[in-house]
Amino acid sequence: MIGGIIAMQDWLDNFGSFDPSGVLGIGTNGMCLRTGDKSLVVSILSAGTFFGALLAFPMGDKVGRKWGIIYSCILFALGVGLQLSTQWATFVVGRVIAGLGVGLVSCLIIPMYQSECSPKNIRGMIVGLYQLTITIGALLAATVLNATKDQQNHNAWRTPVAVQFAWVAILGGGMFFLPESPRYLLHKGRVDAARAALGRLINRSADSPRARLIRRDIPVHGDVYQQEI
Repeated sequence: MIGGIIAMQDWLDNFGSFDPSGVLGIGTNGMCLRTGDKSLVVSILSAGTFFGALLAFPMGDKVGRKWGIIYSCILFALGVGLQLSTQWATFVVGRVIAGLGVGLVSCLIIPMYQSECSPKNIRGMIVGLYQLTITIGALLAATVLNATKDQQNHNAWRTPVAVQFAWVAILGGGMFFLPESPRYLLHKGRVDAARAALGRLINRSADSPRARLIRRDIPVHGDVYQQEI
């Protein structure tokens, strides 16, 4: 997304500077972004993603996979909202915060939730489809950028930024209707909640033979095994 936005006329008029030499800003009325600023605004999201990835495991283990994803979506939405600002510092901070959200959900929590909750016969396919949706997201970003690039107002770059709210609503909102990972619940010793969650995931009774078999296949330390058996 950012690669298309920083080339838009209105974005450069707002955040860029005029090059009197005529060497830079060809095709954008002499407006350009200094090299340092360009490097900062492009790479700062990856910096946020790095720290988000480091925080993903402790967050997923502390608040759970389900709520970890929801909280990460809220954090990402905050970052997206800040990127709608016309102030340079606010835009950059928004990139950092959005990067934190991206790192949290993409590096551990979502693949963890998928691998722990999906049936083992299609687990590999589901985790693989996760990577496919990332590629589809890049395609959609390019499509939206191409549709708005010729607009001569703030909507040219605000629309591609704001479209990200849709995915936050789908992912974060959808997680409200999904159960917590049974593996996480068993790890925390919440056996009854794990039974109910597993029953929902396999669409069977929580005490069905299949549910009991799956629970016994989950490696958990402590006294949970004895309760399960």
